[in-house]
Amino acid sequence: MIHLDAMPMPMVIIDHSLNIIEASGKAEKLFGRSASFLNWVDHESKDKAVRFMQHKHVEKLELNLVTAEGVISLFTVFINWDKNTAAVVLQLEDQLIVQLMNKVKEHQRRLEESDMELILKKNELEVSFGRISELSTAAIHLTDEVVLIPIFGDLSVSLIHYNQERILNNIYSQNIDEVIIDLQSVGRMDEAGVEELMKMIQSFSLFGAECTITGVKPEHAPFLNQFKTIKKLTFINNLEDKVARIIC
Repeated sequence: MIHLDAMPMPMVIIDHSLNIIEASGKAEKLFGRSASFLNWVDHESKDKAVRFMQHKHVEKLELNLVTAEGVISLFTVFINWDKNTAAVVLQLEDQLIVQLMNKVKEHQRRLEESDMELILKKNELEVSFGRISELSTAAIHLTDEVVLIPIFGDLSVSLIHYNQERILNNIYSQNIDEVIIDLQSVGRMDEAGVEELMKMIQSFSLFGAECTITGVKPEHAPFLNQFKTIKKLTFINNLEDKVARIIC
């Protein structure tokens, strides 16, 4: 199951009757708690929601939704069905302004953190550890649409948890079409770490991004069989050839 609260946008899990099985904190804050997704839909859009959201081949549509404050706004609704449930991501149409403001706030936050690092020397070790974790999954933009994420060290639950929100925000805000994950420098793997990586990769498809995995070692193979169930996921042997085709 995808970690809903790690997603940068409001998200819910629904069944075929559009009942809400699980909702992220962002979704409940924006729309309020509800047993049915239709309770969030403006009455003029309800028929459209029923007609298209229950169709498993429809991946995106626009609906007027009503916030908890009673404001009617146009949202793009992204739908990804998996058997009897669907992951639904909600994007406000004027989200670009929100993204720009978030970037400003993020810049301010980093400046504040820099000041705190100078003042509170006791946090240096923690900051250094966090920086190492970020560098272990650094995002390298090969083009405006393609990003390479080489993973260094052991593939653990803590490594994915520490970095997944930053990675998902990067893919969403930069409108990335393809993510290449390089496992060449990964040391040890365990089932829990691989499972967390798989959940993060499943989240990529909600943004329309495909994923390619490269650098798989023989000792990794037993842990990666479960990846075969993920849509829009391919494996390649040679990263250099892939990069050459992209940038040429």
